[in-house]
Amino acid sequence: MPRGALILLVAVALASAQSVVLVVNGTIPFKAVAKDSVLSINGSEVALPQKRLSWYFNGTYTVFGIDYSNPQCQLGTWPNQPKFYVACSTGSDFTVVAVKDPKARAVCYVGGGSRKDVLKPAAATPTVEIYQTKGLYIECEAGYPAVASAPSTLLGILAGITSASATLLLVMSVLLLRSLFKKEH
Repeated sequence: MPRGALILLVAVALASAQSVVLVVNGTIPFKAVAKDSVLSINGSEVALPQKRLSWYFNGTYTVFGIDYSNPQCQLGTWPNQPKFYVACSTGSDFTVVAVKDPKARAVCYVGGGSRKDVLKPAAATPTVEIYQTKGLYIECEAGYPAVASAPSTLLGILAGITSASATLLLVMSVLLLRSLFKKEH
């Protein structure tokens, strides 16, 4: 075997054997390892799509693995948010893998312009969501859902204040209308 072919074979073997360590900094920071279409997180494994994923992570609570079939597409990212978009002039196949904090919520939109439809994940676990679609545009982001928790006493007081304010506003409007009608007659 020629020496050049041997070097190429070793380079290909090393590239395929490499793994990517993904760091998720959320409520429970963890590391995931992506290797040979398998994602390992704390001993459990998730099968990844047979795609060449480019991993986008910026130290936040979500890491995105992104693949699109059209090399003419344009990728846009935000440096301080787990958010990105891919815009294409001609159609493309999209695959997105979101490795996230268990309490975070990932969501992907397809379409573009004023019409964006929510894409449902093809597979989901508390820490991994996989999205696959075809089109011209995909946008994905992650965030923590707003959770309002307040003691029931506080809710009762707030409800009382709200109903008292509404009653007061109604009484003041009736009095104002009454005084306007009295002046005219």
